[in-house]
Amino acid sequence: MAIVKMSKFHLFILSKDNNELLKALQRQNLVNFNDLEIKEEDQDFLKKVPIPQELVGLDETITNSKWAIDLLEKYEVKPSMMESLKEGQKTYTVSELKEEAREFPFREKFSELKALDDRKNKVLQEIENMKTRVNELSPWSDVELRIDELKKFKDVKIIPGNIPEKFLEDFRKDISEIEFADLKVYDLKDKMAYGIVIYYNEDKTEEEVTELIRLHAFSQTDIKTKGNVRDEISKLKEEIKVKEDELDEVENGVKAFAKDLEGFRVLHDYLRQKRIRLIAENNFVSTEKVNIIEGYVPTESISELEELLKDVTNGDYYWTYEEASVEDKNVPIKLKNNKVVQNFEMMTEMYSMPQYGEIDPTPLFAPFYFIFSGIMIGDAGYGLLVFIMTRLALKFLKLNEATKRMVSFISYISVSTMIWGLIFGSFFGDAVKLPALINPSEDYYLMIGMSLLLGGIHLFFALGIKAYMNIRDKKFLDAIYDVGFWYMAVIGAIVFIIAMALKLSPTVTNIGKWSLILGLIGIVLTGGRTEDSVGAKLGWGLYSAYGITSYIGDFVSYLRLMALALAGAFIAIAVNMIVRMLFSGGIIGIIAGSIIFVIFQLFNAFLSYLSAYVHTARLTYVEMFNKFYEGGGRPFKEMIAKSEYFNIREE
Repeated sequence: MAIVKMSKFHLFILSKDNNELLKALQRQNLVNFNDLEIKEEDQDFLKKVPIPQELVGLDETITNSKWAIDLLEKYEVKPSMMESLKEGQKTYTVSELKEEAREFPFREKFSELKALDDRKNKVLQEIENMKTRVNELSPWSDVELRIDELKKFKDVKIIPGNIPEKFLEDFRKDISEIEFADLKVYDLKDKMAYGIVIYYNEDKTEEEVTELIRLHAFSQTDIKTKGNVRDEISKLKEEIKVKEDELDEVENGVKAFAKDLEGFRVLHDYLRQKRIRLIAENNFVSTEKVNIIEGYVPTESISELEELLKDVTNGDYYWTYEEASVEDKNVPIKLKNNKVVQNFEMMTEMYSMPQYGEIDPTPLFAPFYFIFSGIMIGDAGYGLLVFIMTRLALKFLKLNEATKRMVSFISYISVSTMIWGLIFGSFFGDAVKLPALINPSEDYYLMIGMSLLLGGIHLFFALGIKAYMNIRDKKFLDAIYDVGFWYMAVIGAIVFIIAMALKLSPTVTNIGKWSLILGLIGIVLTGGRTEDSVGAKLGWGLYSAYGITSYIGDFVSYLRLMALALAGAFIAIAVNMIVRMLFSGGIIGIIAGSIIFVIFQLFNAFLSYLSAYVHTARLTYVEMFNKFYEGGGRPFKEMIAKSEYFNIREE
């Protein structure tokens, strides 16, 4: 249960074997490469292996295949959620993906699909243009004559246009006062009036009309029609209908390609695997005929890697390896834990992977996470329900690895939830009367004491891990300075406060007081030991000692154990009270009460699990990890790209 031991290797192979080696390494998913840099003195005979030009075309094909997938997914006949979960995603190896991708006629299929989509977009644009034209002409549909013919009159001038409705009456009144001028309104639409201004074509009248048009924000419209406006609209609508029929035909053509969706997905995912191999080459340096590769391999897999090298190169290789140094920041991190602890690894990954010189915190925080989350949910009914659901899902549904880990994680949390639910006597609140060892709604002080006690154990355990790491690294004084003095100060403060509050014997009080004082003195004298000047050492020491006040906040944080347990219990009890009242109202009340019970208990269970997940993570990350864990490790980079369509596994 720890970080997987890594070995660093240097490998020399013939350049001609490079491609086959990368394929084999990807299939086995064994190594992580280092990006080698060429020293200035070696630049005459070493060069960086360039990224192949093939990558440009490959990226284009990946982009095009993803475009086809996104387009065709709209037409995919998807199974129901339950069927999808039962069937799960198909599983492929990289070799199987390659064979399937080879058989798929991508260029032909993509070319046809792109042509159909271009035609579809063209037809859509034509329909949109015609609809826009219809909207432009519709206010003028009552004009019986051709507007372009009206504009040809010599003695009468006509100006089509629109005006905001709020200015209409003033405009109509003002234009009526001009001799030989009038306004004809044909339509009112969207707070705009559409009409034509008619006036006698002579200079004075034209000047007056032009001024009114400017003052009243009358906007001139250029209406071009080949005939009567109404006839033009009818003709456009007929053309729209024809284009919509054409669009349906094109849509059916695109829809017919939905059967090729699997092929596009297989090709897309295979090319992503190939892309990883091509990019990996850029980590290498080479001479004229030899590639030089540096990387890491799990120590337990060295013999497997050696066999692979022999097979691929026919023995034409040279390599050296040594156990990776704990000081090496580039060592990739893989975690290896037992079946139970593996379920909690995602919490470590979510925060940050440990550095190679640290310890894997997963088995250390997992028991606390198990206990704390169970207390926060604290209902045997919720735990039993979720446990049954998650175990059935794991047994009968084909889940991908990430989902399977999450479901299994929740399943283990449900065991703790059932245990603490029985301790609290809670089964869907008080729906079923159970004997309680602790009643959270009555035993407030006991719940507070238990929360603080568990918090103290959690914090002191975290400090103990820090002491262990210092002792392991032979930093014995650091273990005393950074942990021993803090144990003295914090435990002394706790004993002193309890002794004063409970009026215990002066001996106990003095033990607590002097433990606190000596611990603080030790912290002040050693907290700034890495500084240069005496003043800086003392200043940082005092600042470190001030940190004891943060322990008050740390301990208070654990009261959320009690708070969340109470919150969930009270909501469940309130729901049950409402249900009991409804049950006394006859058959309708029983039906309504049953519905309310199911809906609100499920909702409360969901909230309880979500709250427990978030708040237990907070106690782990902020209170526990803050005491000993740095993180910042580099995760082991898989040579197999994750897929949203398939499960891709090693061979």
